[in-house]
Amino acid sequence: MKSRQNAILLGLCQFCYMAATAVGISFAGLVGRQLAPDPAWATLPYLLITASTAIATLGLPRQIVAWGYRRLFALGALSGVASGMVSVAALYAGSFWLFCLAAPLQGYYQATTLYYRYAAAETAAEADKGSAMAWVLSGGIFAAFAGPMLAGRAVSAVPGVPFAGSFAAVAALTLLALIPIALARLPQSASNAHTVSVSVRQALAMPGAIEGVLACVGGYALMMFLMVATPLAVAGCGFGPGGAASVIQWHMLGMFAPSLVTGRLITRYGPRHIAMAGAGVMLIACVLALSGLTLAHFHVALTLVGLGWNLMYMGGSTLIAQVPAPERTRLQAVNEFTTFGCVASAAGAAGWVYQAQGWYAVAQWSLGLLAALAVATIVLSRRQAAYAI
Repeated sequence: MKSRQNAILLGLCQFCYMAATAVGISFAGLVGRQLAPDPAWATLPYLLITASTAIATLGLPRQIVAWGYRRLFALGALSGVASGMVSVAALYAGSFWLFCLAAPLQGYYQATTLYYRYAAAETAAEADKGSAMAWVLSGGIFAAFAGPMLAGRAVSAVPGVPFAGSFAAVAALTLLALIPIALARLPQSASNAHTVSVSVRQALAMPGAIEGVLACVGGYALMMFLMVATPLAVAGCGFGPGGAASVIQWHMLGMFAPSLVTGRLITRYGPRHIAMAGAGVMLIACVLALSGLTLAHFHVALTLVGLGWNLMYMGGSTLIAQVPAPERTRLQAVNEFTTFGCVASAAGAAGWVYQAQGWYAVAQWSLGLLAALAVATIVLSRRQAAYAI
């Protein structure tokens, strides 16, 4: 019962985070293009968010030990509030570089939210860890509706300063996360105390570790590569900010609506098979993205990208959560750093590839990355099995 309550409250935190993030996903590239001295730098703010997220994950295990989950999550939420307000100030000033300065604040907030699912899993029984994490991610279902809708309606809320109202909404939504953080009965962090005694090699040698990390890293990086370029492509096809927000809304629905059943699917079929199914859905999404430039193509392709991410990310996260402590805690830190290091690279590359080569090139590169991920998973898993023997 306690684990279910914690998962639901952390799911509310996830809702606040994802609803706020929907604004950044929908409009960060458009604001970047509006303010940047060169259109090729349009996705730099999002690149800085993901890069700072990766850097922040390096210190989070020790911060959890020193402060506990509650203080860490509260500090992260306050950092998100500050990011929203700095973004508003940047829009008033018309300053691209001030807009970029908001990125590390959002990046730290994003890094702390990655541990919502792990905090929920720590209070759950072994067989229920996947379901507990699915409850947390299900908070994104409501965010898929509320986030883009709020973002779109708030675009012109401040006369003469487009998008300022949207980023003010980011600050307000993030502030609301402090309520469920205060109410949740968060787990103790004693298992993190021994993290320093475990090497990365030891953590990755655990059964399922490599597959789990590659599923999380590959799924998130592929999703980000396609998602960051999408608002630019939608706008480039003449559909406007409303079209971009609508596509991102359906994308987020694809990301989080499956969480209602993903936990049960993982229990029934196993996390490896679910992660593989997610990769297959990603493949279909990439092929569909190559088949046309109508708004319907963008909607369906990005919805499938979200579904593929959900299956890969949940399957990989469950494999990691099933690793025993203290190797699990080290593996979590490795996974989050590697994931967002690759996500940062994907976010930066997406804008450049789109500006230089167009949307079809983005989809083609995604197919190549998916093939490389499949090869890496097979080779590294076989190598790990050979060492185990």
